Order: sequence, then C-alpha cells, then structure tokens
Amino acid sequence: MRKRLLAALLSAVLLLTLVPAAFAASDLDGHWAKKYIDYLADEDIINPSATTGKYQPDTKVTRAEFMRYINRAFHFTETASISYTDVPKSAWYYETVCIAQKYGYINGVGGGRMDPTGTVTREQAATIIGRLYKADPGNVSPSSLDFKDKAKISSWSAGYIRAAVDKGFLAGYSDGTFRPTREVTRGEVAKIIYYYLGTSLSRAGKAYTGADLRGDTTNATISESCTLSDATIEGDLFITEGLGTDAVTLSNVTVEGTIIISGGTVTMTNTTSDHIIVSSAMGRLLQTTATGASRFSEAEVRTAAVLYEKVLTDGYDGFENVTVCGGNKVSLTVDADLLKLTVNAPATVTTTAAAKVYHLRANRAATVTGYGSVYQADVRTDGVSFTKDVVLGGYTLASGVSVSVAGENRTSSSTAAVSPSSVILDLGDEESLADGVEFSLPSGVTAEKLLLDSSELTGTAFETTSRGLRVKADTLKTLSTGSHTLTFRLSDGQTATVMVSATRETAAQPVQTAAFDRYYRSTNFRDISVKLEGVNAKSDIAKVVLGLTPLSYEFDEASRTLTLRRAALAQLPSGTYTVTVETQSGGSVQAVDLTVSDTTQAGVNALTAAYRSASPAAVRFAVPMQGRSVRSITVAQDGRAYTLNAGTDYFAASDGISLAANVLGRYGISGACTVYTAALSDNSIWLLAADCI
Repeated sequence: MRKRLLAALLSAVLLLTLVPAAFAASDLDGHWAKKYIDYLADEDIINPSATTGKYQPDTKVTRAEFMRYINRAFHFTETASISYTDVPKSAWYYETVCIAQKYGYINGVGGGRMDPTGTVTREQAATIIGRLYKADPGNVSPSSLDFKDKAKISSWSAGYIRAAVDKGFLAGYSDGTFRPTREVTRGEVAKIIYYYLGTSLSRAGKAYTGADLRGDTTNATISESCTLSDATIEGDLFITEGLGTDAVTLSNVTVEGTIIISGGTVTMTNTTSDHIIVSSAMGRLLQTTATGASRFSEAEVRTAAVLYEKVLTDGYDGFENVTVCGGNKVSLTVDADLLKLTVNAPATVTTTAAAKVYHLRANRAATVTGYGSVYQADVRTDGVSFTKDVVLGGYTLASGVSVSVAGENRTSSSTAAVSPSSVILDLGDEESLADGVEFSLPSGVTAEKLLLDSSELTGTAFETTSRGLRVKADTLKTLSTGSHTLTFRLSDGQTATVMVSATRETAAQPVQTAAFDRYYRSTNFRDISVKLEGVNAKSDIAKVVLGLTPLSYEFDEASRTLTLRRAALAQLPSGTYTVTVETQSGGSVQAVDLTVSDTTQAGVNALTAAYRSASPAAVRFAVPMQGRSVRSITVAQDGRAYTLNAGTDYFAASDGISLAANVLGRYGISGACTVYTAALSDNSIWLLAADCI
C-alpha cells in the first residue's frame, strides 16, 4: 500500500512530463460523466491517455481496464500466480490480472482464458462491484424486477442489480429497460464506482472527520490506515482488503447503513451501526474491537474473525446478535458478551475465559471450544460439540439430534426449570454472601445430587427450603474467581445447570496501559514491562495470553515485573489488544491494554525478528518473495559494508528470507537491532532488523 502511494506519485510526475498541456482532457467538458471521472482521476483511479490526454468517456471498457479501476479504487496490490493462456507476462495488464486473481472478485471465461480485451456488460459490472461490497443477492429472480426487459437479466445478477437500484447507484433507461447485456463505457463505470465508493478515505495516516465526507454520496470507503472521527455516514462504510492488517480507528462514528469490514485491524470507539459484515474473500483473519459507547445490533461473520469487547460504557452492549454464515467453515474467536450467537455455517467458535454467550443456536455443525460460558444452547443439528473447558448451562436438542458435551454424547435436553439460571457473586462482599443463595425447584421435585463444577456437595454444603434448596455461604466463599457450574440432578430424571460467576470486586487491579511501535527506529520500539501485584515468582503465573494466543514473556522476581520482548510484539498488526495475565492463585486475572502502532515511513519496507544469542538459530523474515529473487544483502558495521553470501549466509524461499545463525552471531550486538539491507530483483529494498537478545 505504501509502495502503491510512491508508485502513484512517480506516475503523476511522468504524466506531467508526457502529456502536453494543450490536451487538458477537453473531451470531458460538458459531458454528463465529467463529475465522476474528475473525482476518480483525483483518486488516481482513472487516468487520461498518456499519448492523447483524453479520457474517452464514451469508449467501451475492457475487462482489463475494469480490473485496473477496481484495484486502484480499493488499493489492491497483492498478486497471485496466474496461468491464463491469453494473459502474457509482457502485457501491460499482466500484473492487473494477477492482483484481481488474488482478491478473487473476477473469474476467467473458461478454457483457461481471462479475455482481458473483452468488454464488460452492465449486469457484470453490477455483480462484480456488488460482491465486493458484500451485497446480499438474496433470492431475487429477474421476474421480480421492474424493468421491461427483465427476461434478459441473468439470474446470477438479479440480486445485485436490485441492491444497486435500491441504493440509487444504478438506474434503467427512460424507456423502462435495463439493457443488462449492454457494454459499459468508461463514463458509466466511473459513475458506478463513484457512488459505490462514496467518499474515498485513501490517505495513509490521515485523521479524517465528518467534515471530509462528500454531500452528494452516502457511502464512505477506507482503503488505507487512518482514523475517522465525529462523523455520520448515511450509507455504508466499506473497509477494504487493500488494508491488509493495518490499523483503522473509528471514534464517535454513526453508520446508518452497514459497516463492511474486509480488511484491517479495526477499533471502534463510541461507534454504532445496526449491521456489520465481517468478510475477507482472501480468508484473512480480521480482528474487530468494540469499546466505549459502541453498539452493533446485528453482526454477520462470514470468514475467520476475532470479536473483542473492551471497557464498554454502561448501557452499550457492543456486539449484540452475531450470526456465523457463509459457504465455507468459519473460525470465530469471541472475547465478548454476546446476547445471541447463531451458527448458520460449519464453524469453530473459540471463547476466551471472559467470553459469555447468553443464547447459542446451532443450525449447522460446530465445535465450541476455549474457556468461556454458554448459558443456553439450542442445538438443531448433529455434529455440535462443546469441549470440556467450556462452561455450558442448559441446552435443548431438536428431535433425533445429539450433542457432545465434554466428550460425552448426550441425546436428551437439559432444561429443567431451576431458578435463577445464573448467579453473579462478589466474593469480597461478605454481607451479600451471608444468607447464601436460594434456588427454586419445580413443584414436587427434589435434588437427588448437587455438583459444584465436578465435585459433589455433601449435605453440610446446602439445606432444603420450602421452595427448593439454599447453598450455604461457607460453600460459596471457597470459590475461586471465574466461572463455575452448579449442576442439579433432579428426582424427575432431569438435569439443570446454573452458571455461577464469582468475582472479587474489592480486589480488582487497575488495568495498566502500554504503547508499542513496530518500526525499529521508533522510541516506542521497546520491550514492554509491567509490574504485577500479587505475583512473587514466575511459578505464580499460569499463562500470559493475547486473546487465546500464548505469549512468551520474562519475569523478574526482584521487581515483580513482567516483560514482553519487542521482537515478539513487532509481529503483531497495528491495533489495540488486551494482554491477559492469569495466575495460579484462585484464577486471578490481570490485564494490560496494549496499543500497537506502526510509524514506518511511506515507501520503507521493514521487518523485525528476534535472535537469541543463548540459543543461536537461523531467523526467518517474512519477505513476500513470490516472483522475486535476492540481488544482494548487506550489513554495515564499524563504518564498513559487508555483503552476505547466498547459500551460506542467507537463504531465500517463497515464504521469506532466512539469515544464518553464524551471520547473526557475527554482526549482532546484545540488546540492539542489527539491520540487514536486502535488495530484490524488482528494485524494492527491505530492511531486516535482527533484535539480538
């Protein structure tokens, strides 16, 4: 993305030197498409001819040109290997097609061909752009459309045409026809992109506000790492895959349409929308965080995603109702409280220890794992399982359906009417615990056995009451903080599970904050150290995790300080994270809010990795090497430059460049980064910073 910006600047300089001033693109004067082409030209999406200076708005657009406009509009730059027989490497559109193939928004025409010089029809343009914006084609049939020639509209395009027409982005002709097979011109494509794109927030590092939004369109599209604050978007907000994993921050933003997250690491503070779609056609893991006064009534997760909630304002629920959908198996990590989670696609749902799902409905096979709590599950199909560490309350099974709970196959529902179905206890408030907790049982039913987690409670732990039974205070005081289950085996053969969440508010520790910069020359490129209360030795720490991912760490017992090494933190995408420290003592949890930024300058490619001198080994840097080779790698020391030897000092493969241990040991300085400069065959330069620990 940064390279693309540099390339755009160079292209602009070349155009200034190549296009005579007399051309002035006069073929736009008085043309109906002038407004649209002018804006897209400012965004470097559509350019005039380098030889004539004309835009030719009435010229039919080829498939290759259409792909180029899409790639530029959404800042798509990554490439894939292609083998189309009609796309030679010498053609100007070879890289354009490689990019389109990578992002998967257009298909070949069959027979191993892409037909780059063929034209694009109106229904094809509507479908391709509609898919990029995750438009839902639904079950719309051509016969349901209002155009006189609806019989000529293909079934695969009808839903996307309806979506574009409903939003006002496409229209029919004055005679009531749509003309779906009519080949589109450059002016027509410009108009379609103009309205779908809306306001293009395309400048890396810029702090946008509502004042930057255009008034003649309703959408907004983010294609570079930036912030947007104090804004109301009347249409949709599209965050494109062109971002990769770069950070996007929304603050005080209201989106009246849909937030479509296809790329980036997105943090939304004081942000609201009734609908979110999380979907990457490339299958890239998308991390989305809701914090402050944020509320999203419905969220669709179509591909791998992580949903975080952090420090929400009272009265705001963050992600409320989440639906897992899509054609392929979806991996969803939940670090949030969800009112309802509906699984409509095969899925693996991983829950953190802090996650709570109040109602889960499984319409497709799913594995629910991790350490979170599911209060009530409605299982409608076979193939659903809950692993042993998931705290599961009641569940209902559809007729003939079974479910696996902690490895045990169960064929009957567990929904006995025990009230309350969940309890929250403050272990630090002895007064509130004094009377214990009473549970009501169905009339005429008694509890034959009572289990706290997996241990059976004896008669001294509880007592019978007129409504059911009471668990005594002395029993509750023995609980550790965290989630527990109280299981009732009842005389009518039913089983009921009550969720018990034990906290200790009086012992809560303040959340510490830390900032880290991925750029190795920044002052914030440093180890993160935090002091832990109540931890005296490394053996007191059960684990340190980011979400569910374990982190390597060091702990100094003298100062009771936890240290996260900068080389490990440099592998994280920009964004906000919660680093959780779980201790051995009673499940106590301490958290660190970590903000990761990247101030690497535009046009600079820099990667960091750790080299541990105590256990020397080769270090790999994830340089994208597809279609590239290494020309040279050099390192500067004591005022001299040394060139490394291929095959002994370094090794290049498709997944990156590895520096040999003997080289890292020779040039490494303990506690400092040694920078190796790699020059590649495409003239790009990569700075490989080896952090010697």
